[in-house]
Amino acid sequence: MPPFKGVVFDLFDTLVDFNATLFPVVEINGKPERTTSRMAYDALYEAGFAMPGYPAFHHHWLDVSKEVWGERDRDPEYREVSSSDRFRRFIGRLTSIPEGERTRAAVVAMTAHMEGLAGSTVFDPARLDILRQIRGAGMPVGLLSNFDNANAAHGILERTGIAPLLDVTMISEEEGYRKPAGRLFRRVAELIGAAPGDVLFVGDTFDADVTGPQGVGMPCAWINRKGAEVPDGAAPPDYEIDRVEEVLGILGLDGG
Repeated sequence: MPPFKGVVFDLFDTLVDFNATLFPVVEINGKPERTTSRMAYDALYEAGFAMPGYPAFHHHWLDVSKEVWGERDRDPEYREVSSSDRFRRFIGRLTSIPEGERTRAAVVAMTAHMEGLAGSTVFDPARLDILRQIRGAGMPVGLLSNFDNANAAHGILERTGIAPLLDVTMISEEEGYRKPAGRLFRRVAELIGAAPGDVLFVGDTFDADVTGPQGVGMPCAWINRKGAEVPDGAAPPDYEIDRVEEVLGILGLDGG
């Protein structure tokens, strides 16, 4: 009998991988940098918006990104800042775009950025078999992901074929909070139909995917591909694995 009543996965670098080498490369101050900002710049230019020079555009891009990341890091409740909010702030920095056109401009820039992110993901279809095996053993499968654009996340899930194999899908933008917020793990367990202690969480980011579930008594499997050390003072995960496929062994479904 499997030891858990459900399994919940992280999305990025767990079920779907980011490949940084697929990000566009631009030259900033004489140095190459991988960024989607050029895609957003070109999309705005092609849409007819009055634009500053690209270096100034990229400077504002980085400044607003750091502002948003800082807010997230400082918020003790781990509230999410949506990509819509982020891009409204960003376009607000571009004084060359009239106020009446900024809402549309924000959508154009955000769409280009999300297309760049989606285009930088890679997916191994063999992971669908993992989800099928878990569900075939009678365990619901859930997904809990930090991502500030739910439409883009759902698009990736549909395109890869993951979506039909999920019983529960939670994206931070829709929930209004990010991992490691305990409310998210309690909620996903509730939707799975089990107590947190009966659900296994699987993810690659220590703070979000280990510390988060531990806070509500949910067992976790940490995908530690690089062999990183457990942070000082932190409790180790229940399981440490190199590949998401190893989850089947934890569940007793690997035939061993």
